[in-house]
Amino acid sequence: MTQNVEIRVSLVDGDPAIRRARQIMLRSELYDVRSYSTCAALLADPVSRDYFCIVLDVRMHDVDGVAFLREMRATGWHGRAILLDDTDPEDALVRKADRHGDKIFNRAIGDRPLVAAIAGMSEAICPPTA
Repeated sequence: MTQNVEIRVSLVDGDPAIRRARQIMLRSELYDVRSYSTCAALLADPVSRDYFCIVLDVRMHDVDGVAFLREMRATGWHGRAILLDDTDPEDALVRKADRHGDKIFNRAIGDRPLVAAIAGMSEAICPPTA
């Protein structure tokens, strides 16, 4: 089993209530979580490059999730992303996400599936030791 305390998660959501609820939930699962109200705030924080996973609500104003992740990767971030959206993603977007090990889920994803997705991504990179 992966030690969640070693997994750093950046959380970006424009809705303060949702952002805070997800941050509390992920911290209760022992994840190291930093939350941001905008992509610009995340991009401006140099510490964010050290965080393994970005959970990003793509429904925020003027956010192109794929372009934002490309910009993060260009600045040295090598992690994985979970993109949250209200619509079914186009096949091209799914292929782009898969290329980097990113995942796309419905914005209404529950706590358990979100935790499982983060854990699954981290185990794909750092398999548990026996």
